[in-house]
Amino acid sequence: MAHVRSLGLIGSLLAMMTLLAAVAVSLLMLFGKALAAALLVKLLWPSVFSVEFTRWVFGSESVPFWKVFLLLAAGSVVAKMLRPASWGR
Repeated sequence: MAHVRSLGLIGSLLAMMTLLAAVAVSLLMLFGKALAAALLVKLLWPSVFSVEFTRWVFGSESVPFWKVFLLLAAGSVVAKMLRPASWGR
């Protein structure tokens, strides 16, 4: 415990930032494709579909990013389940 006390407040904050950076990189590795695709869908949706269709699909006039992200993440899991040979790649 003596070495933990020697870190001090700044050392503890730097350690916490390192931990958060590692978590962020891990999440990007897991969900990077889904995040990029969701961003692309969110940007292109209004130019492709009307406001009435968007309201019918999402229940609002704009496309919520988190709903698109969850749909794409779930879709990628289902696609991998249907093609088990690609799990190892």
